[in-house]
Amino acid sequence: MRTVLRIFIPVAALVAGAATMALSGGCGSSPPAGPATVRGKLLFNGQPVAGGLVIFTPDPDRGGRGKPARAETGPDGSFLLLLDHSSHIPAGWYRVSLMPPPVISDPLTHSDKRTFPAKLARPDLSGLVREVQAGKDHVFEFAVETTSP
Repeated sequence: MRTVLRIFIPVAALVAGAATMALSGGCGSSPPAGPATVRGKLLFNGQPVAGGLVIFTPDPDRGGRGKPARAETGPDGSFLLLLDHSSHIPAGWYRVSLMPPPVISDPLTHSDKRTFPAKLARPDLSGLVREVQAGKDHVFEFAVETTSP
């Protein structure tokens, strides 16, 4: 009887371990999806914003941590987020901040141009939040509209 138990107990432990691995996504399961890409367009009053910035900062309220990903917008307002010179963005929730290109103001000219809302430059005030899902190519369009000069 002792010999049977000496063989049975290790075999039972091996079977239980294999069952646990199979149920938890071990052997034979598909690998987890990798990082995502995030691209899109930034518009201001219907016009593309060239030379602006789009920044995705991990949202600490939703478990995000790490470095922000950023992009400069092209002539047509398009952007591709980069993080450490790579377009691979970790999955998670991000607070988004948007900034127009730097403007050199001329105090002699009085312009009635509509201005880009300053609160959009701060991820904690912009109110813009986006989820980046693993393994997906995300396309986000940010259309900023103002009605008063």
